[in-house]
Amino acid sequence: MTATTTARTSTASATGAPPALRRLRAFHARAGARGPGVAALLALGGPPPGVAARPAPAAVLADGARLAARARAEWRALAAGQRDDDLGVTTSVLHSLAHGEVHEWAAEGAAEGAVPGPRRPAHSATTSTSADGRGFSAHLAAFEQGRVLRVLNFHNTPPSRREALRSELAAFSAHHRLWTPVELAAVTAGGAWPDDPRPGALVVFYEGYAASASVAAPVCDELGISAWFAVCTGFVDAPAAEQELFARSHSIGLVPEDLAGPRLAMTWDEVADLAERHAVLPHTASHAGIEETPTDEDLQREVLDPAQRLRALTGATPPAFAWLHGSGPGMSARHDDAVRAAGYPHLISATRLTRP
Repeated sequence: MTATTTARTSTASATGAPPALRRLRAFHARAGARGPGVAALLALGGPPPGVAARPAPAAVLADGARLAARARAEWRALAAGQRDDDLGVTTSVLHSLAHGEVHEWAAEGAAEGAVPGPRRPAHSATTSTSADGRGFSAHLAAFEQGRVLRVLNFHNTPPSRREALRSELAAFSAHHRLWTPVELAAVTAGGAWPDDPRPGALVVFYEGYAASASVAAPVCDELGISAWFAVCTGFVDAPAAEQELFARSHSIGLVPEDLAGPRLAMTWDEVADLAERHAVLPHTASHAGIEETPTDEDLQREVLDPAQRLRALTGATPPAFAWLHGSGPGMSARHDDAVRAAGYPHLISATRLTRP
């Protein structure tokens, strides 16, 4: 087989891939590009023990049932033989679905056709169901109760992407109700749901780049969007001359335009200004994950100190916390205890948003 024939075969294979696999590939391509918004579907945790939750509105329940049906179809297409409790597979399937929901369903339209009626995904004989809410079936159950939140995640937002960002946010906000911390807390506490038939959603800007303050925030203000800014407090703390070293040492991705300004990270004054109009929360201090914080000293620096810093700056407890890699509760009791001790009311992970 010649090189040309091989290339044609590879291209045909990619083009002829099933829709679910194309969505999975498209999600990873978009995530790797760093600039465009990357969609996620998060299962919302229920209220504290002993608290009876108000049922979701009819429109929310219908939307959740539709998502659950599509999630089952996506699982059958991508992972019918996988374990229900494989969190990595659950994450990939939900990311594929989220990408289709936000970016591609309209384009594919009838190609998906009528999704099958509700039933559990077919698994292999090794199936086991996670008892702590991390498994795929647990996510489906949350969706069916209307406990689902769409999220559009951003990282780098350089000036050259300003108009593209504005168009993307305008389209997203037109079809979703962007929740404030107060609205989110009301739902997860078992209280009232926002009086809006549109699906609930968050727009989140990660890391604390200078461009998040100079580009993203003004665009959100122009559109009347209440956004969430998840900042790495150690990145903001680093002297300007050392911020490139900090970023490259802690997996904070950079694009050429980030290097053109006097700072890579926003200032604390900008953080305080953002907190007056938007939600600001820690994404740890050093862009760290659970596996990188084994000691009490690490937990103090990465979990507790950022809460204290933002509380002193804004006068309020940050509305949520997010680990690197989107780790959720149930991975480590010590880390869960640290998040609770810091006072965070919510933990944002790759597939769930819960009370810690």
